[in-house]
Amino acid sequence: MRTRLAAVGGARLGAVAVALAALASTVASAAAPVTPTLRVTVTPGELTYGAGVTVTGSLLGAGNGVGAAPLALQADPYPFRGFATVARTITAADGSFSFVAIQPDRDTRLRVILQGSPATASPQLPVTVDPGVAINARSLGPGQTRLSLRVRHTPQGGSASVSAWWFVAARGTRLFRLATVTSTRTLAPGLTYASAIIDPPSRRFLYRVCINPPWERAMGPAASHRPCPQNAFTVGAAASSLAYQGEGRGIPAPAYPSAGAIAAARSFLDARAGQTSFAVVNSSGQLSGVREHEHFQTASVVKVMMLVAYLQMLNARHRGLHAADTALLYPMIHISDNEAASAVLAVVGDAALARVARQSGMTDYAPAVGWWAYTQSSAADQARFFFALERLIPPQFYGYARALLSSIEPSQSWGVPPVARPRWQVFFKTGALPSEGLFNEVARLERPGVRFTVAVFTDGDPSMGYGEQTIEGLASVLLAHSP
Repeated sequence: MRTRLAAVGGARLGAVAVALAALASTVASAAAPVTPTLRVTVTPGELTYGAGVTVTGSLLGAGNGVGAAPLALQADPYPFRGFATVARTITAADGSFSFVAIQPDRDTRLRVILQGSPATASPQLPVTVDPGVAINARSLGPGQTRLSLRVRHTPQGGSASVSAWWFVAARGTRLFRLATVTSTRTLAPGLTYASAIIDPPSRRFLYRVCINPPWERAMGPAASHRPCPQNAFTVGAAASSLAYQGEGRGIPAPAYPSAGAIAAARSFLDARAGQTSFAVVNSSGQLSGVREHEHFQTASVVKVMMLVAYLQMLNARHRGLHAADTALLYPMIHISDNEAASAVLAVVGDAALARVARQSGMTDYAPAVGWWAYTQSSAADQARFFFALERLIPPQFYGYARALLSSIEPSQSWGVPPVARPRWQVFFKTGALPSEGLFNEVARLERPGVRFTVAVFTDGDPSMGYGEQTIEGLASVLLAHSP
């Protein structure tokens, strides 16, 4: 009997223990604190520089709003190195809250923090900030339309001058052609400006301008951070960063030199002795000439390719011109010093010249065998190259290069300059191998709204005077009817 009662008593005690444990667990659960949750949205998720966003949400605990809770809004702007508090607020009685007129100046991640221990953080909210852009087109008369770009942006990253690539397309077409390349300038911290005067392709046209500024990655969608195109492209086929499109009106100018002038130059050259060739890239960017793809030795004309390669090297190394640089470049161009040219080539290397040839679209280039003056090229190659100088030379060095190429000493300034000046600004380089009767010249001629290039190659001339007269005579025929 005692054994049975003991067993029954033990069973009842076990049941009571289980019940007490369950009750204790229930009480403990009821007493455990509930971790609040933050529900947050940001509007808009993408905005223009200078505009603001609103962050709204609610703080919930056990399904109910939590009032009078201290909150902090934190921001982590590009380059995303950590969050910092930018605003504070207290939740309303129903747990709702808002932060208004928040103005991020670049791409930013936002989050809301419930202050306390431990702190509770909302999910991160990405905000994309686009530059503020104003573009304009204004007709200045036949053959001249001024395009301008004004960009408001974050000061983060600086405002160093960069190339602005201007493309135009006749209305109704999808093909954009490169019209010109200019340089940006800073009007104020966070305000960049660029402009260009172009010959419109039609009376109504579309234009695009593209830049890759130092602050690019701090603004806009990450997927759009790509290099600007450097050649013609079809809409939809080329994605580029910070490219802006507008519509303009203007009066196209007739291409210069005219087809008649080029035909007259062809007839003139055919009557000269020796092996001759010339090419013109007219103001519309069209190539023509006679025997323009025949191969010639470049002589000193190749020194301009060396100049471009050297300036590109400096840009790649993120440094400016030093005295040691100008001590080589100036005599190489100004007096056509051969020892300076050899020193420049030793610095940049043959591969750099080949790269410049590719960048300018040369099809007849061949490296020299032996001396650099034996580099092979054609009038077409060199005319295209000079037409592309503003694209090939880093913008910070473009003014320096133009000064060199327009102020060559008188003994080296035969051929085109005596004929073209002062009506035209002339950027040029001559080259000669007198023992072979070889005399060459490439020139870029500019007037407001008009630019074109000409390359003349001759070989087997009976004398230096004859070779110079050939080039001078051809220039006279081309320029007989200046615009």
